[in-house]
Amino acid sequence: MKRFQIRNFCSIRRGLFILFFTILFLLRLYKLGYHDFWYDEIFTISYAKHPWSNWNAPFYWILLHSWIKLFGISEFSLRFPSLIFSFLSVILIFFLGRDLFNKRVGICAALIMGVSPFHLWYAQEARDYSLILFLGLLSSYFLFKAIKRGKAKFWLVFILSSVLGIYTNYFFIFLFIAQILYIFVFFKKLKLNLKNMIPFLIIGLCFLPYLERFLSKFFYVWGGFWIPCPSFKSIIITIETFILGYNVNSFLYLAAGILATIFFIRAMINLRDRGLRFNLIFCLFLFLIPIVSIFIFSKILFSVYLDRTFIIFSPYFYLILSLGIVSLGKYLKLPMFVLFLFLLFTSDYAYFKDWMPTVLDHHMGTYIKKPVRPIVQFINRNRKKEDLVAFTNPCVAVPFKYYSEKRGFYYFFDPEISDSSWGRPVRASKYRIPFHRINSLNFKRLWIIASNWARDGNLDENSSAVKGWLDENFKLSYSQKMDGVWIFRYEY
Repeated sequence: MKRFQIRNFCSIRRGLFILFFTILFLLRLYKLGYHDFWYDEIFTISYAKHPWSNWNAPFYWILLHSWIKLFGISEFSLRFPSLIFSFLSVILIFFLGRDLFNKRVGICAALIMGVSPFHLWYAQEARDYSLILFLGLLSSYFLFKAIKRGKAKFWLVFILSSVLGIYTNYFFIFLFIAQILYIFVFFKKLKLNLKNMIPFLIIGLCFLPYLERFLSKFFYVWGGFWIPCPSFKSIIITIETFILGYNVNSFLYLAAGILATIFFIRAMINLRDRGLRFNLIFCLFLFLIPIVSIFIFSKILFSVYLDRTFIIFSPYFYLILSLGIVSLGKYLKLPMFVLFLFLLFTSDYAYFKDWMPTVLDHHMGTYIKKPVRPIVQFINRNRKKEDLVAFTNPCVAVPFKYYSEKRGFYYFFDPEISDSSWGRPVRASKYRIPFHRINSLNFKRLWIIASNWARDGNLDENSSAVKGWLDENFKLSYSQKMDGVWIFRYEY
């Protein structure tokens, strides 16, 4: 009878466990193909068709190249690999948390990352962020197992996942450096020998064949890039993004930040526990050292500080928070964790509703995907043969060209051309002209598609400047706003 009860209890627990991860999977599946492709995803299609034709790390594009041959190109199919790698990462953080600390920490970390709006965002985007997240976790998990057990098979998986990681996204190098530093600092205390350094040497040697392409991109970005130089506020914004993503207001960021600080401090108290110390330091190294290194690098050389590229370091932050939550007193643990989850689910709701109330600093290089196809259909229905179509912001120009059935020249008034602060010269092109040379174009009517980096709000600075000049020199005959995108028609 007792054996039957135990077996029944285990079956219930297994069922709840499967249900838990099924819900996290469905959360990623919800509205996966709903939005039109955005700016970066259009380039994803191009890179996937020709994976060796660009200087980005190639592994993701090679995978996607095979994927689109099997499943074609659509918003759903192109984003589905990101969903898979994001979901596998949620499973993997559970095992890492369980082995580092205990099962409760693993479940808590899986829940936080599973409902994180930051991770939902990139689980539903056709870019390499979910893959680099998965490979980073896989590398760290098997590094930990190799350190603890010393088996060759664990070192082998660590080497393979690390090599693939570096060949997926160059930011993996910062995680790799943090792993090396952890080994170097605690070499004797972890009871390692010189043979254990050979895997790191192998990983470094495996990257040498691609070093030339990496250096080409390195020096190109050094010549001038759009990412602004970070400040100490940027680190706070990074933490806020890890917790609540891009879609809530400053009050919710503050509330979540206070709770996260309490959890973090409580986790740090565990440094006194010899049984937890080195595993907690392992998480601290993999979370803090890469972000601090990128911050210093961006200050000294050129800025590469962009929150979405830090997704690879976020799981170790969630593990630290989870240890802090589990370590709280029994009367504080449940209410504080429930409040924290409430904030996460609030941000999830905002994400699925396409809200983005914060200023650009909180979503640098990222914006709510615009509904491009309705605009394309409207323009193609109303555009005459002698009309020109122009853009004031690149976020709509690239997907508009992709979705448009009518091919032709779409003139993009590029602010970089007339901006003296832009570090790198812009390649001259008759299709990329500053707006004060519009008179040189031959047209009867000019359609202007203007937008900003949010969904609603005001026009961005360049769009306002273009519109102001056009209002003075041409006749505005039509205007309409379509869900965060403005359409203006001017005539002589």
